[in-house]
Amino acid sequence: MKKFIYSLFSFVLLLGMASCNEEEKLLDGKPVLSASAEIIVADGEDELVITVKVGDVDVTEDATIYVNNKAMQGNVFTTTTAKNYKFYASYNGKLSNTVTVTAANPALYLELPEDTQPDKFDGFHHKVLMTQATGTWCGYCPYMIRAIELFQENGSNAANTVIVATHSGDEISCTASDAVVRALKVEGFPSSFFNLNPDAIIENNDPTVNAENINAAAGMELMEEARVGITATSATSADKSVIAVRTAVKVGKPGSYRINVWLVEDAISAYQSSYWAEFTQGVIDHNHVLRAASCESPIQGESLGGKNSCRQGETFELYHEFNVAEAAISNVANCKVVVLVTAGVNSKFYVDNVIECPVGESVPFAYSK
Repeated sequence: MKKFIYSLFSFVLLLGMASCNEEEKLLDGKPVLSASAEIIVADGEDELVITVKVGDVDVTEDATIYVNNKAMQGNVFTTTTAKNYKFYASYNGKLSNTVTVTAANPALYLELPEDTQPDKFDGFHHKVLMTQATGTWCGYCPYMIRAIELFQENGSNAANTVIVATHSGDEISCTASDAVVRALKVEGFPSSFFNLNPDAIIENNDPTVNAENINAAAGMELMEEARVGITATSATSADKSVIAVRTAVKVGKPGSYRINVWLVEDAISAYQSSYWAEFTQGVIDHNHVLRAASCESPIQGESLGGKNSCRQGETFELYHEFNVAEAAISNVANCKVVVLVTAGVNSKFYVDNVIECPVGESVPFAYSK
């Protein structure tokens, strides 16, 4: 009988201790906020559900949830105003992480193309990014302009190379292109870089040699396996004043990633200087011209999913709208969006994978194997 009483007492004591430990964890633990979606429709009906946890314990009812620094009533959010909303929570005097959710304009709400292999998180089709530092004032730049044309016509790696011209110091440069040129520490025009790596550079030479060097450099970059896959769709508003982009990224390997969306325009008429006898200076069509970026830091981008570290098997979305007038777009029909995802390597971020999507079209997840 005594053994039974002692055992019962021990059980009650252990139960009490466990209960105390759980309470201590709730008091000491940092709240973690999560949202049911990354993108909702700003139609007043599409609901976003916010959850707050400490460890495995759901504390949503006892937490205060804030949206754009204003306390919410309850944990369900709807809106009719299309913009980004930042959510965080307070629990036991401690603040949670911040989650950004985009409310998309109903008229521009985009559906991503179907993923034919939704459970696949490897074997992504790989493309590389080449940025061309150039300017209409640069008399040597026609050598690189022609080299790029030759590469696109004959290069074995051309189909898997996304080209963006980052102008600087001329009438078709922009804040984003100037920032890329500065970040890559461009010392001479023209020059081209791969995957936003200042060390992966092709400097000016004979156009045929340049084209061969571009193809070889692209081939070296393509030997690496892509760690992420990308899909995107884009459209314009009825009055052509806005270009909307929705993109999703699948993470195949854990790590730190950043994302950026660049708006690029072809066939911009502008004068081009030339010191090359085979290229007459004058007004030409400039292609692949960077016009705007979704992030204020166009070369760094923003953390994928707002996270410092992503796990294998996660998928993240991003929605962005470009103002056509602010981007000084000449013709929306000549625009495309370039979605680039960079991966952290020794505290530096270089492009891991990239796609380009003409405005009004969609690009699905692509797999090489």
